[in-house]
Amino acid sequence: MKRMSILTVFAIFFIISMPINAMQPNNYGFQGSKTNCTYSIEIETTCAQSAGTTDHVSVRFGDSEGNLIIVKHLNNPKLLYAPKGGLRRRGYGGFGRCAKDMFEASGPCMSQWVCSLYLKKVGSDDWRPGRVKVLHQQDGSRVVPVSYVFYFRTFVPENVWYGFNYC
Repeated sequence: MKRMSILTVFAIFFIISMPINAMQPNNYGFQGSKTNCTYSIEIETTCAQSAGTTDHVSVRFGDSEGNLIIVKHLNNPKLLYAPKGGLRRRGYGGFGRCAKDMFEASGPCMSQWVCSLYLKKVGSDDWRPGRVKVLHQQDGSRVVPVSYVFYFRTFVPENVWYGFNYC
């Protein structure tokens, strides 16, 4: 019994003595010294009926230091995944049902983890994104995540910024 209480006290002391930022996502991939960075936004559309869209979609994301990037029109997607036998056609604009797309964005380098992300859809389609994450290319080759995974899994309302702020 005494051994158990000593272990408990040790565990509590260990957790309390940890630096606060040790429990935060790591800052692996940040380029605080550069003025402009290129980011990749990975957007997965759910497989729900009529989840895809051809509407105009925008994204804005930022960190807790106030750095903000706004992309007014996500276009020229790189299709990462599509269901077997579908979507791999010329002129694909992104946001297909059950698809995963990657878009590029440039702006100020984030000095912290990307903790807020909002989407805006202009048009009448019922688009239902599944999850969104932001990545950063390092050393010209490696792409590393620099954001939380933002789970939407609901239809995005029309013509308003809709998303999450975990900052």
